[in-house]
Amino acid sequence: MIDRHAAMLAIGACGVLILIGVLVIRVIGGFDGVPGWWKKIDAVHTDRAVLVDQGERLENAITTQLTSLRDPQDSQWATAMDSDQINAWLETRLVQTIQTHQGNDAWPDEVRGVRVEILNNQLVIGIRAAHTSGSLILWAYANLELDDQGDLWMTVSHAHIGTTRVPMGVLNRFSNERFNQSRYHIGRGSLDLGDGRHAQLLALRVNGGRIELVMDTRVSVD
Repeated sequence: MIDRHAAMLAIGACGVLILIGVLVIRVIGGFDGVPGWWKKIDAVHTDRAVLVDQGERLENAITTQLTSLRDPQDSQWATAMDSDQINAWLETRLVQTIQTHQGNDAWPDEVRGVRVEILNNQLVIGIRAAHTSGSLILWAYANLELDDQGDLWMTVSHAHIGTTRVPMGVLNRFSNERFNQSRYHIGRGSLDLGDGRHAQLLALRVNGGRIELVMDTRVSVD
């Protein structure tokens, strides 16, 4: 009777171990998966010439808006960008822009791509990060906000590796501690235009599949 009971316990324990093993395999396998929103962008990003054109047009449009002379009594203006426009710029202009302003070594070698998407009016930000045996897609939902001093912050939630949702602590291990907190200071919400004026970000929101911005361009006051 005791031997039979022991055998049943052993069989039950083996069943639990098999179940745990299957779950672990599924989770680890999901690390190498490509999320659906990233696949959708891959399907669109097939023509490099089109991407270059989209990225340049977005950059030129923003530059034109920033540098336009405005009535001091009517200095506020608004603009909006959708994820297709942003991703085209990220794909073709981001690395060059960072290296131009911060040096050739400023871009981390392990980051092989940055993309954004808007899902149900929530911003999603992801990177493809290289590791010793390949690469992983790290992504999370991001909320952008301005503080009382006009600085831009980003709060990260719902972190994923591939198609698997993970705690932030696990994400840290795969990202060299780049995600060691949930709220990040992005930078000042103002830009010195170099001609005695500065542009200040007043408001932003994700709405209708776009990122909408409200800016104010004024003569700088020392």
